[in-house]
Amino acid sequence: MMKRFPFHARLMLALILLCPLTTMADQLFLKPGQSKTLRTKGRVNTVFISDPSVADYKVLNENTIVLYAKVPGISEVTAYDADTKILADLQINVDSFLGDINQRIVVEFPGSQVVVKSFISSEGKSYILTGTMPDEETRGAVYQLVGSVVGKESRDLKVKYNTDDRESSEVFFMANKIYSNVINRLQLPSSNQINVKLSVVEVSKKFTDTLGIEWSNLTLSGLIKVNGVINDPGVFSLIGLKCGFDAENISTTISAVNNDSLARVLAQPNLTVLSGEVASFLVGGEIPLLVQSKEGTTIQYKEYGIRLNVAAKVEKKQKIKLLVSNEISSFSGSYAYNNYSIPQIKTRRSSSTIEVADGDSFVIGGLLNEEDVESLTKVPFINDIPILGALARKSHTERNKTELVVFATVDLVKPVSSASRHKIQLPEYHRSSSVQLFF
Repeated sequence: MMKRFPFHARLMLALILLCPLTTMADQLFLKPGQSKTLRTKGRVNTVFISDPSVADYKVLNENTIVLYAKVPGISEVTAYDADTKILADLQINVDSFLGDINQRIVVEFPGSQVVVKSFISSEGKSYILTGTMPDEETRGAVYQLVGSVVGKESRDLKVKYNTDDRESSEVFFMANKIYSNVINRLQLPSSNQINVKLSVVEVSKKFTDTLGIEWSNLTLSGLIKVNGVINDPGVFSLIGLKCGFDAENISTTISAVNNDSLARVLAQPNLTVLSGEVASFLVGGEIPLLVQSKEGTTIQYKEYGIRLNVAAKVEKKQKIKLLVSNEISSFSGSYAYNNYSIPQIKTRRSSSTIEVADGDSFVIGGLLNEEDVESLTKVPFINDIPILGALARKSHTERNKTELVVFATVDLVKPVSSASRHKIQLPEYHRSSSVQLFF
């Protein structure tokens, strides 16, 4: 005959057995009226249940127990053999919503370890999610699933980045809904950080002819598929040689050319950003602008220079969804208005959203600029003579075509092992003369 202990005896037995045989109880979610068959490897001798009013059990034979839910609540059940060895240890959560939610999580996200618990808060019944998710995308999808079922009030969480002093743009792939009664405590195996090495380069048509690079072929047919995923990234023809490229060695190549009229490296930021966040970079300055209103004239400052915004999110299979927004602004002259000199600012701006793998590189181009430079060559004194002076002067107009190109290399940040930390050496600086460099 199976022993069924009264509550105070069962409580004493649980306290005695807790010290030597503490284990983590598995979760079982049931709706009121649902049942679950539990089969054990050993012969069941004693069954302890903490709250029979929430859930109860019935022993069918020595290895089979039927658990059934009564009313919403939490109850724990533990089965022992004749030697007080634990055969089964379960926490039964009786909740109509939790049963549906956990069944959907098991079906839609197989293998995920998610625990959904309910509690009473100031806003009424609330839910908390705990467990470990493989990636950021799955973590967000599980939260949205639970929120869509049990969530009450929700608000849109938008991640934005500044495009200039007064405007901001939204990172659409980071938009989420936040539910007031659903708390997300889902963890990731490690903190996902993305490092983006960028090189902002202004190149001329002469430079592309010198290196034999066709940017349009590189960015469209050479690298990017129709769906926007990098295809065989980082490979192009460089001075007749086939080699991989990244943001670092393209800058080295430009430095080797050593001709600012062909190409110039404008900026080389190295940005690290957490998954789901935005990193910004600005090198330049601010200029004062006079703004007239009904209240009078005020001064506002306008930023100019090189601005970069990087938003990154780690998706499934270590794919990285990336938004890169770059802007180059500079002075292009001024004009007079009401006795004020108003500066004119020339701006080139682009924004791209792509998906890359760890270690991939890509190129963003297409920001063209065309300028006409006029020059006048003349012979002193003779050019001032009427009619004859025209023969001693020569005017020349040269059209300069430049393109702004952004090279980027994306890597997932990996922690340095303790065994490798002692191998990290900081560079040493020694002042030397030009003679010492060559002799």
